[in-house]
Amino acid sequence: MTLYLLVLRWPSRVQTRSLHRCEFAGQLYILDVPKSELPLWLCIAEYESRFNTHVIGARNADGSNDYGIFQISDKYWCKPENRTDYFIYNGCNLNCTDLLSDDITLAVRCARYIQKQQGWSAWAVYNEYCSNRTLEYIDDCFT
Repeated sequence: MTLYLLVLRWPSRVQTRSLHRCEFAGQLYILDVPKSELPLWLCIAEYESRFNTHVIGARNADGSNDYGIFQISDKYWCKPENRTDYFIYNGCNLNCTDLLSDDITLAVRCARYIQKQQGWSAWAVYNEYCSNRTLEYIDDCFT
């Protein structure tokens, strides 16, 4: 009986996928992200999630969470799985769990929408790590 309870309490392992820099750049390019923007998108994804597709960030001060490779907030941009007090709007018109897929199509579409609405500073990492810095070139990814 004790063994049975231990098995039930053992945390299940979640499969996560971490993309390599050039693999991610290639997928963004296939999804029509302009080559000139790729270094910024790579910088944001690297510092937000370390290129991991299945990351749910630590709870924010307002109770919201951030999802996926771009750490998109469930307060304004996606619908959280459970009803919450902080949820305001589903700007990208998708479930937050859709942002945790290895297929990054919806995450890219949502992130580009956010960028068009709020600019690069919509991501907290932008000002500290990606703005006014020499970003790593991506030319080596396309040779």
